[in-house]
Amino acid sequence: MEVGEHMQDDQRQPPIVIESPWKLQSRSRRVPAQAPAKQVYKRPHPTLSMAGVDATGVDFSDRVDGKRKSYKASTRRQRFLQDGTEQFGDLSDEDDEDSLERKIARLQREVEEAKEEYGKRKEAAAKSTTGDHDEKLGSLSKVLDEISKTLEPHTSASRALQPVSQSSEPSKNESQDLAVPGNSATYTVTYAPTYEQSHALATAADFDRRLVLLEKAIGVGSTALPEVDINGLPRAILPTLDGLQKQITTLSQASTSNLDSISRRVRTLIQEAQELEKARQGAKSAQETLGNGTASSEDAPAPEQLAKINALYGTLPTIENLAPLLPPLLDRLRSLRAIHSDAASAGEMLGRIEKQQTDMATDLKQWKDGLEKVEEAMKEGGTAMAGNMKVIEAWVTDLEGRIAKLP
Repeated sequence: MEVGEHMQDDQRQPPIVIESPWKLQSRSRRVPAQAPAKQVYKRPHPTLSMAGVDATGVDFSDRVDGKRKSYKASTRRQRFLQDGTEQFGDLSDEDDEDSLERKIARLQREVEEAKEEYGKRKEAAAKSTTGDHDEKLGSLSKVLDEISKTLEPHTSASRALQPVSQSSEPSKNESQDLAVPGNSATYTVTYAPTYEQSHALATAADFDRRLVLLEKAIGVGSTALPEVDINGLPRAILPTLDGLQKQITTLSQASTSNLDSISRRVRTLIQEAQELEKARQGAKSAQETLGNGTASSEDAPAPEQLAKINALYGTLPTIENLAPLLPPLLDRLRSLRAIHSDAASAGEMLGRIEKQQTDMATDLKQWKDGLEKVEEAMKEGGTAMAGNMKVIEAWVTDLEGRIAKLP
């Protein structure tokens, strides 16, 4: 069998050039020049440049005692990149996000081409129905832009995480650099850990909104009660009611002895406040003295105590700034706790009332059944009495007749 006869089925391809260790001496006899090895078939045609031929164990001879064995051909996939280069090999499909991204890019290119063609047609012949086409093209391009924007962060994060091992743990910072050992490429993964903060803020905002609605439902606000705080913060309902109740009680029970005791208590409080202010000023002056280094080394406190004192004095400005906000906040929290406790007790009370109503309904039903029975008995008694009266009337009439017949 000749090589040309083996390739008669491929009419459009040029003949195959075979480089074989076999030497053709005649049509009837072939003598090997050396041990048979893997034969290489070269086909210089460009369409078969990605084909591979395996000629291991091939036998094209005319031997009677042997079985013919043909070669094995395999093809490789090819594709052209954007820069014009041709790529061969086993090209596996990329993930769904990349394929979707390519589809969106292709659609965007087609939309741009459609816009250009439509612009040319519009310039060629201006018609009255061109506004509808503009709106359709604009809406389509907007939808594609939104989809591509939503896919960009996911695709970038997935591509960046591919060369990184799964055992690496992300840091708490907003962005970190992940590098594979032995590789010069460095990938940056950006995180947005703002969910916890936004969730806490949303919870606080919802709490404040519910509290405001509750105060409005109760009827408490800047219009109902005047602002009593220095910073203009509205007071809570329960402390305000307690204060009003105390003032009314004091005015209703005003007497000379009560006023004297109240004045003495006020003077005592004023003296204690003055002493506290003096102690505070002395502590400040001592801190300044320690800071200037005028104290002796024997009386100087330990470094740990000095650090603690400095930390406490460092937090004083923050505490002083938050001091005006603490009283109304504490009042609101106490009011909320009292409201929740009252709501719980009110729920229990409602449960008891419902139970009492159920028992009352049962009793009413029993009374109704008893009354119906009594009414039936009364009706039966009235019927029996009417019959007895008729019988007695007949007896009396008979008796009167007998008495009249007597001499």
